[in-house]
Amino acid sequence: MGHQERINIRSPAGAAAVYKDVAQLDSVQEEIRMLHLECGSGSSLPQCTLHRVSLRSDPPPKYEALSYTWGDENDRREIAVNGYIVDVTVNLYSALRRLRLENETRVLWIDALCINQTDLDERSQQVQLMRNIYTLCDRTVIWVGETPEDLSPTWGMHWYGDEKDDKAMDWFWDDFYPEADLSEADANDVDWIFHAFANIRLFSGGHLSDQPLFTDLTGDEFSYSMSYPDYCCQVADALAPFYESPWWTRIWTVQEVILPAKATFLYGPIAIDMSFLLDAFSALTGHMFEPCCSEVFSSSNFSVRKCLRKLGSALTNIKNIRTSHGNGASVDLWETMTTFRARFATDNRDKVHGVLGLINSWPGQPIIPNYRTTAEAIYCQAAISTATGTKSLLPLHFPLQKHACPGLSSWCVDWTAASGLADQLNDFQWSQQQFRVFPTHGKDQFHLTSHADNRILEVKGRGGDRVASVGRICQGNDPTEKRKAHCDWFLLADLHRNPTKPNPARCSNFEAFWKCLCWDMIMRTREAAVVESARSTGTQSYEAFVGYCHSSPKSVFHPQGLSQADREAVLRLDPKFETTDDTDWGHYSQPDFLTEQFINGLTHNTTMFLTDSGYLGLGPPETQVGDEVWCLFGGQMPFVLRQLGAKQEFLPGQGERQLHQVFGICYVHGIMDGEIANDENISVKTLYLA
Repeated sequence: MGHQERINIRSPAGAAAVYKDVAQLDSVQEEIRMLHLECGSGSSLPQCTLHRVSLRSDPPPKYEALSYTWGDENDRREIAVNGYIVDVTVNLYSALRRLRLENETRVLWIDALCINQTDLDERSQQVQLMRNIYTLCDRTVIWVGETPEDLSPTWGMHWYGDEKDDKAMDWFWDDFYPEADLSEADANDVDWIFHAFANIRLFSGGHLSDQPLFTDLTGDEFSYSMSYPDYCCQVADALAPFYESPWWTRIWTVQEVILPAKATFLYGPIAIDMSFLLDAFSALTGHMFEPCCSEVFSSSNFSVRKCLRKLGSALTNIKNIRTSHGNGASVDLWETMTTFRARFATDNRDKVHGVLGLINSWPGQPIIPNYRTTAEAIYCQAAISTATGTKSLLPLHFPLQKHACPGLSSWCVDWTAASGLADQLNDFQWSQQQFRVFPTHGKDQFHLTSHADNRILEVKGRGGDRVASVGRICQGNDPTEKRKAHCDWFLLADLHRNPTKPNPARCSNFEAFWKCLCWDMIMRTREAAVVESARSTGTQSYEAFVGYCHSSPKSVFHPQGLSQADREAVLRLDPKFETTDDTDWGHYSQPDFLTEQFINGLTHNTTMFLTDSGYLGLGPPETQVGDEVWCLFGGQMPFVLRQLGAKQEFLPGQGERQLHQVFGICYVHGIMDGEIANDENISVKTLYLA
């Protein structure tokens, strides 16, 4: 092949040269570019050409779509595209080397090369076609990276999840020969990646007690290549690079694996069909929580449980939405964004753009990809679309602390926060969404209008009770610090002096206190539906709280909690809270463990406050004296608001308006069931949230 000019495809001039023969894409015909990866082998330079095709052609084009992560932008390798030498990230280069066939051309769609990344308008237009691109492809090939060099030699093979795996499974069982004295060389020759996926294949085959990864099967006719615990650790270590691949953490890869009918993982020389993994982990989940296998799983090797839970959790999210798509069920924007909130995007706008191809239900205004606007504008648009479509303030019920978008409106979720907001926020609110158990306030009076380019929301509601005093913030994972916060709240509620003091909620202050900690609920299982049915359970929730106080290291009745003098008044009220020297702190019965998890989740990263009217509440950590508690129409919980400086004019010709900042939802005992929101003796106010 003759001399090929080197060119920078990431510059407008370089891109213009590479794409000149396939520059104009007809959006009406849904034109895209296909990459033809020419045949080759070994260390030869991957040769590619780009061709323009229409997704509307009959028959439709035949191609595979590549799902991968771009990787380190500064670590690059050379390939040839349309006669030019261009550099691509090393991860894409490695994928092309693995995908290249020896004797025939392979037709692929690869975003980094098939889209002119320097053309913002083309990017916006092509992102709108992502749904069709991945739905119409023959399959998606998911490149998760090369197998680690320090692992034993790995066979190149394909796992299907059906009878085509039978021969491989015969090889797997042959490895468990009965000779006891294996040499170190023999053990090192074991293909641990092969063993990892062979063990996963067994998940679909029956009870865990019959599987060598969960039960030590050593006997006269069965022997591991090393000790059983070491075998388990080797398998877990071999699987770790697969589930720790950055592919599992990126937002774009979600739709790339959900939309196509078929998907295959490519892990170095190993191919693993998506159906293989989904079926195996579905079977594992079906066994691990059942009496037949729950004890076997819970007593199995910790490293094994850790990696299987992490991989299983990711696969469950994928399977649920794949199933919804397959059944034609509704997939909405907000639920999808919250499900995959922990995934990262290089471009913050893609936290929304990256899932748009999955959405088939738009109760509000659909969002059109636009790379000429800001991430802040897109996040606000997503919240407003959801709120207007659901006729609720649903988007305001999630943690609202800001991370990479400090200028974002206070009422809007910052989707860029590290680890999906879990690092700094209460992830329990995301996963459990316990606010849904409360009735919607003023549902028939819901009002929402946006102003100032979607930066200000006009809403209506009742309330305005001010925060009179605020306690310590309950944060971090240290039980001692959490216990100190709870003790501080105990004193804030004046329980050390007068626990029977009447509360505006028509109960004692002590009752209001413990019901704030658990949002007046009891958790019988981890299932959210069970929590819904657990309200108004009479003495059950009280007994659950007593059990918590006798087992949790965070309990105010822990020996290092309240002083004897401060706890005396409550002990006189109910001696059940008296603890003894032999109390086994940190060891729980099943009900006490669930209560501990529940209270820990609901109180994490919160503070307790007292209002001017005497109500006791649990709110966001930013809550300050002087903040206001409002029941906004369309919300399912009260909100903590704060007046924002001087009045401003943002409605031309209508004068100045007072703006409010939103800090989040709060639990205020005594007003959770519409006592304030539905009280027609309290006037309705219009508020402007900035």
